[in-house]
Amino acid sequence: MKKIFKILTVFIILAIQANACFAIEIGKIEKLIKKSGLNDMSIVSVSIKNAENNNIVYELNSKRLLHPASTIKLFTQFSAINTLGYDYFFRTGFYKDSQNNLYIKLGADPLLTVSQLKQAMQKVKETGASYNNLYFDDSIIDKKECSPGWMWDDNVNPYTPKVSAYNLDKNVIKLNIEKNSEGNANLSLSPAYPMSIISDIKIGIKKDMLEVNSYYWNNPEVVEIYGAVTNPKSIYLPLSSMRRYFIYNLDKITDDLRIEIKSTSYSSKLVPSGAELITEIANPILPAAKEALESSSNLSAETIYKLAGANKYSSTGSDTNAFDVFNEFYKSIGMNMDNIKLSDGCGVSRYDLIYADWMTEALNKLYKMKNFEKFKELLAQPGEGTLSKRLFDLRGDTWLKTGSLNNISTITGYVKSQDGHVYSIAILTENYTKNNSDVKAFEDELIKLIYNR
Repeated sequence: MKKIFKILTVFIILAIQANACFAIEIGKIEKLIKKSGLNDMSIVSVSIKNAENNNIVYELNSKRLLHPASTIKLFTQFSAINTLGYDYFFRTGFYKDSQNNLYIKLGADPLLTVSQLKQAMQKVKETGASYNNLYFDDSIIDKKECSPGWMWDDNVNPYTPKVSAYNLDKNVIKLNIEKNSEGNANLSLSPAYPMSIISDIKIGIKKDMLEVNSYYWNNPEVVEIYGAVTNPKSIYLPLSSMRRYFIYNLDKITDDLRIEIKSTSYSSKLVPSGAELITEIANPILPAAKEALESSSNLSAETIYKLAGANKYSSTGSDTNAFDVFNEFYKSIGMNMDNIKLSDGCGVSRYDLIYADWMTEALNKLYKMKNFEKFKELLAQPGEGTLSKRLFDLRGDTWLKTGSLNNISTITGYVKSQDGHVYSIAILTENYTKNNSDVKAFEDELIKLIYNR
């Protein structure tokens, strides 16, 4: 009996000590939040839970609906890859029918390049150097290249390209700014592409100050660039029409290879049953998912999200049926979906709403799934992607997804602390006027407090 009493006493003492440690850490967290001043006029939402037992460590405004920004990718990519499979391939197929027509069945492949397209067309030529018509089967995802809630002035942001069945070269083009013999700026596109650029750029000043605009309601093919750069450099411009860019490059390839297409109307048409597969380009999903989660590629994330809807329902992929996949998956693992709203799968939309408590609860459920370890490897660690300059001393102990929009900063994922436990975290800060670097530093300090438990 005395032995049992001693054991119980030890457990009680340990529990008291653990609670005391919790109290000390909560005090440090609250002191950090107060010192930052972010919760005075802005909104700071925090949820920290033990991923092993779901116990709440700390929460602040954790049930307020806020914009997730790119942190939503962690959750949309998990459900999408769970639907598509880790062995899924983006496939671009080249078919020939009995009437000697050529079909390109597009796979909305975010990894597809012009070089791959040329290699495939070389194989097409081996089947025949002349075709009556060329048709595009672009039915895999819808023609809504921008999701609801995307900002109109993001149309010149290379990190927010449009999304299309015709994805090619990441839907951006490289603009080279070079100095001519008079010291003025010469501009060139690589690869060459017919795009009108109005520019007034000076070279040699002390600080880069470039302004890029495209007024699509006037002419989507015209880009205006003003300002100055310290030295010659290259920037990327999102394409206004992926279909136009795809056809332009395909025309160049067929000319180079001397493949004759008798009709150049290039209309959309489903591949008929019985058509012969000549060749296909197949790229695996995991590198694209890695881009989406580690480097926050909006193109890869949104494409994978829509393709999950196409795959699940054997229909054209859209934000609507992609959300149905997301909704059904999280309901199936016991999540309450009543107040979650998503208009896209990458977090660019200003219509997306989520709350920190939901995020950490979902993280804890994902943590216990059998394919979690494989998924965790897709997340950024310190020194990688969006964490390339953050939390270096926590490498190997943190797996995170960041998010940023104007006046919004978010971060979510897992932290393995020095006490050996794994904690799920979600930090959402919104409506601030501080520098982004100050808000990111606040997030890092909070994560370090969790790590140092």
